[in-house]
Amino acid sequence: MAILAALLRQTCSTVFLAASSGLAAPRLTRKSSLRASGSYGRILWKSAERTARKSGSYGSAPFHLSGGAIFTAALVGSAVAALPPVKRKRTQMLAARLHGHQQTRSPLVNWYCEEAGVPIEMRNPRPSPHPFGQVPHLSDDGGVEVFESGAILLYLADKYGGIDTPEKRAKYTKWVVWANATLDTICFGHRMSGTEIAAPNKSMDTLEEILGQSEWLVDNEFSVADVAVASYLNYVPVFFGNIDLSRRPNVAAYMKRCAARPSFAKAFGEQHAAAVASQVQA
Repeated sequence: MAILAALLRQTCSTVFLAASSGLAAPRLTRKSSLRASGSYGRILWKSAERTARKSGSYGSAPFHLSGGAIFTAALVGSAVAALPPVKRKRTQMLAARLHGHQQTRSPLVNWYCEEAGVPIEMRNPRPSPHPFGQVPHLSDDGGVEVFESGAILLYLADKYGGIDTPEKRAKYTKWVVWANATLDTICFGHRMSGTEIAAPNKSMDTLEEILGQSEWLVDNEFSVADVAVASYLNYVPVFFGNIDLSRRPNVAAYMKRCAARPSFAKAFGEQHAAAVASQVQA
């Protein structure tokens, strides 16, 4: 801008000297001036026109001076066009904020974020914005507030994981909801009364069959569906010790496969991952 100001002062001085000495101002047409000067030239041209019209000199000899304004506009516009572009500082989006800790279901969310590369900022469990004062609870940009681990997983998968159409959601949502609504009770029993994943159970038999056909639950690729289902399964050896899954070798292999992922250990801890590896028997 300093260069622009100096150029403007120099040009105005030239125009003033030409006018005071009786010399004709530069003969530029409005069309050529606008073409040369760009948007800044248009602003100065219109300003010169308004001034000339008010003084009554528009279209007469004294308006030769506004020809100098046109010349100025052309130079100013050209100078501005030649200036380097202004670098605008981008406002970075804040990371989603997660209220929780290791002894809750917060690691489910941490695991997915580790896998999907979603930035997450951990916050103390209390106070929590959760309407019932519980954790996990997620706050995100735009005033978004989400609670319940399954709902948080689905929100993050939708916003950051590309699962953003009804057709895509249909593949994954059913597994996340099934984990929260059905698998929870199978894994822990009523009020943590005991696990049933090794007992005769139609749901677990079906899961065993599905995992015998594919390593992962959706399209044979690791996804948010596996985060939800495997998280519940892999809590079982931590709470109940050794689990004999000789009747369900595919489920046992699936549990160990998920616990062996580096992101699982980052989210749940090395001891948790080690417990799955050593206490699940197939």
